[in-house]
Amino acid sequence: MRLKHVTDTASALLAFKAAAGSIPFAEEVAAYFGLESPAAPQQDFGFWASVLHFEMRYRSLDYFLEKTAAPTVLELSAGFSLRGLDYARKHPDASYIDTDLPAIISQKSEMLRTMQQAVPQNLQLKPLDVLHTESYPESNSELAIINEGLLLYFDDAAKKQILQHIRRLLERQGGTWTIADIYIRHETRAVGSDRDGQWSDFFRKNNVHANYFESFDQAGQFFYDQGFRVLEKYPPEFDKYSSLPKLLAAATGEQLELLKSRGKVQETWQLALR
Repeated sequence: MRLKHVTDTASALLAFKAAAGSIPFAEEVAAYFGLESPAAPQQDFGFWASVLHFEMRYRSLDYFLEKTAAPTVLELSAGFSLRGLDYARKHPDASYIDTDLPAIISQKSEMLRTMQQAVPQNLQLKPLDVLHTESYPESNSELAIINEGLLLYFDDAAKKQILQHIRRLLERQGGTWTIADIYIRHETRAVGSDRDGQWSDFFRKNNVHANYFESFDQAGQFFYDQGFRVLEKYPPEFDKYSSLPKLLAAATGEQLELLKSRGKVQETWQLALR
C-alpha cells in the first residue's frame, strides 16, 4: 500500500494542501496516495480553517525563497512536498537539496517515477536524520535552509542538538534558516479544526503539545541562546491565499470571532547567526 509509510495526520495534511488549490503538485500527490477531500467540505469551517493554516505555512517559506540570493536551498524534513521540484524547474541555476528520513526519500523517489515527473539535475533527494550531524550534506555554497513541521516533534534537548548542527552548517557555509515551526501552546479543538480528535490524539502520542513554545518571546530567546537572531518574520499575505474565501463562506460570525480571539499560534521566522 502506498499509504503504509504515511500516518493518518500526514494523510490529512496532504488532503488539506491539495484542497488549497495553490500549492504546486499537491493535488497530484494526494491523488497518488488515493486521498480525497471530506464530503461536502464547503460547509465545514474546521476543514477550511486547517486548509488556510497549512496554505499560509507553505506560502511563508516561498515568500523567503523568492527573495533569497543563496545558490543552494536545503529543505529539512520535506516529507512528500514537491516544493523542491517546482523550485528547481523555475530556478535552473540554483541547487535544491530535498531531504527526509530514508524511508520517506525512497517512497518519494518511487512516487516521482510513478507520476512520471523527471527530476532535474539541480534537484537532489537525499536521506537525512536531523539529529545526526554526519547526515547533513556538504556544499561549498551559501545556503538557504528551510523547513516546516519539524521541531514540534522534538523536546528542548533534541531541539538544541538540531540547532547546533544547523549553526555549524551556517558557520561553515553562510546563509539563513527559515523555519515555519514557531508554534505556541494552543488547542486544536478551539476553532473546530479537529472535530474527530485525530490531531489531538496524534499530538498526545507524540507529546507535541509539550514541545510547543510558551510564547513567541520565549521562542525568540530560545533561538538567541543557541546563537541565532531573527532577521524577519513572515507578514501574512491574505490576498494570496486561495482558501480564504472558502473559509469565509463556510464560517458563521461566531466562528470568525472565535478564530480572531484565539490570536496567532504560529509564525515563520528567517534566522541568521548572531
